[in-house]
Amino acid sequence: MTRAVTDPGVESQPLDERKMAMAMKLTVIARQLWLDFDQAAEKIGLTRAKWSVVAEANRAPGATQRMIAMRLQVTDVTAGRLIDRLCAEGLLERHEDPEDRRAYRVYPTAQAQPVLAELQELAASHAREAFAGFQADDLAELGGLLDAISRNLGKTRG
Repeated sequence: MTRAVTDPGVESQPLDERKMAMAMKLTVIARQLWLDFDQAAEKIGLTRAKWSVVAEANRAPGATQRMIAMRLQVTDVTAGRLIDRLCAEGLLERHEDPEDRRAYRVYPTAQAQPVLAELQELAASHAREAFAGFQADDLAELGGLLDAISRNLGKTRG
């Protein structure tokens, strides 16, 4: 397995300090991934707010505005305004929910498909860049470790 270069002296730190350093490193990497992707998406004319709503509507066609808001961790009002704009731009459309007259279901339009294809290519390119030099077993090990962190965090949210 390929081993990444680590910070000098990390192994000599007490375990709790190493854990805190790793938590900070994960936070910094996550932010860097978001920023890099956002910059690439802006080049095709999409802000994070817009591409995340379009992508979520595509991931779960027919989701309600409230479901999209919850998944994106924004308020219902914020999601509604974004969906309004994206409907006006022709990327999304709303349909009344036949089971709840107060709710609307959100769907990507045919016009959104080229945008979604560009986002998919951006995501693939972004992943290739981020994981350059990683072998399959490296990715499997990292995936397992990240899954364990996710489970641990899920337990604390209870």
